[in-house]
Amino acid sequence: MDIYGTAVTAVQQVIQVTIFIKGVISDIKSYDDDRAAIQLRLDLQLTSLEFFQRRFLDKQRGLLLPGQLPNWVGETICNLLLKMGRVLVDYRLLVKEYEILDASPLTLNDEEPAEKEKWKQSFLERAKGKAKALKLKGYDWALFDKKKLLGVLAEYKEWTDSLRDLMQHFSQEALYTLTDHPAPSPSAGDSLKGTGLEPVVKRQQLAFVNAPDDFRELQGDIVEGDRASDRFYLGSWTHQGESTPVVLEFREYDRRLRYDDLEPDEIAELKAPLRNLAWLLQNATFSEGKPVAEEESQPTIYSLQCLGYQDQAEKERTVFVYRLPAQNVVDHIPEGVQRLTTLHDVINLVDPQTKRPTKPSLEDRFAMAHCLALTTLNVHGSLWVHKNIWSRGILVFEQAEGGTIGLWSGPTLATSVSPGADRARRPRLLAFLGDWGYARPVEGATDMRSDFEIEPNLYRHPDRQGVPTRQFSRLHDMYALGVVLLEIGLWKTVSRLFESRIKEGQRTGKLPKPRDVRAALTSLAQRDLPKEMGGAYAEAVVACLSGNFRKASEVELSLDFREKVVDTVAGGLQL
Repeated sequence: MDIYGTAVTAVQQVIQVTIFIKGVISDIKSYDDDRAAIQLRLDLQLTSLEFFQRRFLDKQRGLLLPGQLPNWVGETICNLLLKMGRVLVDYRLLVKEYEILDASPLTLNDEEPAEKEKWKQSFLERAKGKAKALKLKGYDWALFDKKKLLGVLAEYKEWTDSLRDLMQHFSQEALYTLTDHPAPSPSAGDSLKGTGLEPVVKRQQLAFVNAPDDFRELQGDIVEGDRASDRFYLGSWTHQGESTPVVLEFREYDRRLRYDDLEPDEIAELKAPLRNLAWLLQNATFSEGKPVAEEESQPTIYSLQCLGYQDQAEKERTVFVYRLPAQNVVDHIPEGVQRLTTLHDVINLVDPQTKRPTKPSLEDRFAMAHCLALTTLNVHGSLWVHKNIWSRGILVFEQAEGGTIGLWSGPTLATSVSPGADRARRPRLLAFLGDWGYARPVEGATDMRSDFEIEPNLYRHPDRQGVPTRQFSRLHDMYALGVVLLEIGLWKTVSRLFESRIKEGQRTGKLPKPRDVRAALTSLAQRDLPKEMGGAYAEAVVACLSGNFRKASEVELSLDFREKVVDTVAGGLQL
């Protein structure tokens, strides 16, 4: 494959078609209510494509990627661009049929910014001029039926999001150059605006910085509700007369803080990791899967933003305070109607009448698995590691058809769907990653303390169980994700799957052998998962558990993880 030629052609064609669609819909009356939002979405896709073209395509050197990456990486990116083009192929044929383009080939990456903008405006006007001619031909005009076009643009956005997700992994060096040493021209200095990569850069930079001295704990009153779900609670935070509904996460003090007679500097040292974590999560920006509105798109991370923390020394604990999903409005929560719950709780729910598990739809299980896989990919793209992925630390929310994210309403909405019911109107279950571990930078040192609590160790990579033998890495997060994906697929928690081993370990005080645990998990995935979720899903889980990814570089690892796990799980959403 001619990687450079294919990439350049694909990007140019998609850019042209996008501008063409913008021009045509600018005067269609049926778009009056949604035109601004749709054109904003198109502008966001254009910005990402133009950034990719400007930074990663070079006429002499081809596809610019860090290091000596193998050809398969470039081919993966080209295939993604080609898929993006296929989504818009009918519109590209119209562009060609109506002879809107100049006879000379387009070379946007060779032009000055002013010349590029001049060309784009000229092309936009030509597209507007062809709208009347299109309207006279019903079969051409049908492509601009609002419902059809919105469906095409939704798929187009999915592929653009995928490109943006990949860019964050192989553009770290370029991104740092842009942010740390901005070019003198305004256009170069604004290169990241609208690409969705600005929040990525911010998270990358935050990962290596400790909380500043002036970072203080939250002021005001924190009241916990009575809807406990493991370590998470719904609650309220009241400050300066305003009360905000929040999610509370309680973390008990380190054992040494509770029982040892420590000096003040020793106490401060033990509390520092939690304080640093609270500062990091407070200052990071997560997209939470929100639809594009007035803000730019960014690689999606399903996780709650931390408002801050309080050190509750009298209760020997620290409380983290999180903002509810941005589109969730909770003034009053009737008892028994909505609840805050973890994935572990949802899986273990039993119907009181049938005494059987309340298993959600296949679509919902794929949706939750995709949330977690995509979030893990994009957390790693920000140079973070999570370190503590397990079903007790994952919160379940639901997303309505219009994009509103709310508290989970219970198993009825997820399981009771009458034949012929409109599936699109059912809220989709989302899984939000919480319970962050202390280690965050990929390259940062990891606490190698021993931990012999049995159930959490069952989610950990063999190198990290009991007494860790290796520093924490992305592969360890991927392994833990594989365990959770297995739980979602079988709809059984590790606490049930390994109930006898947990009891035996509690009796003897010994952990199960790490190799035996991994072998048992892998066997379950290979034997039972294909019947529940299909062979492809089972292979994705086995890849996580075995670490069967290309590891020559972090870029190869991330791209291979995306292909083998994220994209595979996403395919299940189409079932």
